[in-house]
Amino acid sequence: METPFDAVVKGNSEFSRKFYTMVAKTVSGNYVSSPISCLIALAMAHAGAKGDSIQKIARGLRLPENMTHALEGLSEVVKQLRGAEKVELSIANKIYVKQDFPILEEYSESLKKYFKVEAENLVFTDPSTADKINEWVSKQTNNKITNLVYPNFFDDQTLLTLVNAIYFKGSWLKPFNKHKTRNRPFFTDQHKSIKVPFMYQSTHFDYRKLDELDAQLLIMLYEDYDTSMTIILPNKKDGLKELEEKLATADVGELLQPRQHLKVEVYLPKFKIETSLDLVDHLSKMGLSHIFSTDVNLTGISTTEDLKVSKIVQKAFIEVNEEGTEAAAVSIERMAPMSCSYIQKKTTIVNCDHPFVFYINFQRTHVFGGRVTNPANK
Repeated sequence: METPFDAVVKGNSEFSRKFYTMVAKTVSGNYVSSPISCLIALAMAHAGAKGDSIQKIARGLRLPENMTHALEGLSEVVKQLRGAEKVELSIANKIYVKQDFPILEEYSESLKKYFKVEAENLVFTDPSTADKINEWVSKQTNNKITNLVYPNFFDDQTLLTLVNAIYFKGSWLKPFNKHKTRNRPFFTDQHKSIKVPFMYQSTHFDYRKLDELDAQLLIMLYEDYDTSMTIILPNKKDGLKELEEKLATADVGELLQPRQHLKVEVYLPKFKIETSLDLVDHLSKMGLSHIFSTDVNLTGISTTEDLKVSKIVQKAFIEVNEEGTEAAAVSIERMAPMSCSYIQKKTTIVNCDHPFVFYINFQRTHVFGGRVTNPANK
């Protein structure tokens, strides 16, 4: 029998695939995002849904339609992420409530039980409020995410703001030798290239040829063995668009199996990416338009006002170098009233000298993902 945890993990895989697809269609160049950060932020709002809004929001989030199962499964996912060893993987949630605005005790208890969240009252129209939230976000993400919100992000209609922060820092199980890093050409398209620092090593990694995607798949572990970076590199220098179109209907989890543990020569550019996303349109196209509409029933949060989610933004960061990876993401949601199998001796080459897709996974949970089109740009 499928447990609530298994159902949430399975749903997260589908949510992540849709999430990446929507972002990839509208964002050009480098980007990094965290679908699980977005999912958790919206799930905190979903915890206050009533009536048919429970099922409608659950379907959009790819969560079990039984509210208790959804919350129990997601709580277990968060617990496992927080329990990661030998890497820094922290998740922090916060709910800010308009001064003197009453929320239901049942909702407050659900947030504490499943998300370890305590509500804090704020005056959203106070110019110092943005600074206070930004300070909390910066602290939770080791100062990697700054200036998430600005004073006029809020107005006198803002009643609740939900914030989710995820921070990751991990060292490679097999670090790259800095002395082997050299400037090499990276092809930004089929004909143009730029010189950027490339890391290099030759060792055994999990690898698979993805003939159906006309690409290569490489998995590099971090020290905890549970966290990994997956790189999907198109065979053609100008194959990124075609690859992303195919990934839109592919099951990334299935792509990771089966694979071989091979001797691989890896050429990987160092890169640093920071991305800010306004997610309302993306999420609406993923089947979540209901939560942004006047038809949504969030009376489980409060019965004094008709609420809807009016805005959700995310800011994410990642840096990859010889030692490992540092990444962070924050999703903030504003509510307002309605108005491995064997070893082979042959050496395989994975030369990431042209645009590619990457994911960071913890066990079966997709934590971060994005693309690199130009390592010289953030």
